[in-house]
Amino acid sequence: MNEPRSPAAGREDGAAAPGTEHRVRGRLLVASALLIAGFLLTFPLDFSAYQALERIDHPLFQQAAQQFSFWGDYFPGSVLVSVILFTGGLLARNRRIRSAALASLLAATCAGLSVDACRFSFGRPRPYATAAAAALQLGRAPEVKVSFGRTRPGTDLPDGFYGPVGIHMFQGFPSGHATSSTASAVAVLPLVPEIGIPLTLLAAGVCWSRMELRQHYLSDVAVGALWGALWGIGFGRLLLGRLPPRPKPAPASPRHAWLERKRGQSR
Repeated sequence: MNEPRSPAAGREDGAAAPGTEHRVRGRLLVASALLIAGFLLTFPLDFSAYQALERIDHPLFQQAAQQFSFWGDYFPGSVLVSVILFTGGLLARNRRIRSAALASLLAATCAGLSVDACRFSFGRPRPYATAAAAALQLGRAPEVKVSFGRTRPGTDLPDGFYGPVGIHMFQGFPSGHATSSTASAVAVLPLVPEIGIPLTLLAAGVCWSRMELRQHYLSDVAVGALWGALWGIGFGRLLLGRLPPRPKPAPASPRHAWLERKRGQSR
């Protein structure tokens, strides 16, 4: 007599479970919607944010921004965070911290590589770019492929996507620093929030520094940070799911609870 077969047994080895494909598609749609919304909401504020930073500019801000940008890059920033976390996890014999280090490094690496491919391909000019400087480096005048129909006051280079131009001043969108620093920090949040929260605040400082140094517009930084956060959430949740749950605190003994009630009544 043939035994009944489970639905899982009827699938070929390696086949996706029912609904997995729909979940993946749904998450991709949500991620795409967040990135598009982030760009559309911040794009109109690009020039006003740029001008606001110019009005309040100060040498101290520039010095702080340079430090944030240096330490907030993939190397040394994201790599250093992962090394310190992993070393601390080894010394403390804490698997959760070691997992946070791995999640941070994987998120920053994948987010950084993917965003580099995007910014090389899009070819959006950085805020400091000018037509003369671009022509000098390229040996020809750059041609915009997708024009945004605007030019920032103070420059003569129309804003838009110029395609894979291949020089640094046309690698503005999205911000690589914002992407890798945010990915590195957000990946730690679900695993070790007491470390992830300060790292996230530092990543916000990195995002500010890229605008303060006139390397990126607000929309460049916003989309980069969103892209990094998505990778950070993904790897953080993935590594969290491989860990045993944190032990719950032991319930108080009856005598301890009685003493606490007496102490409360005497106040």
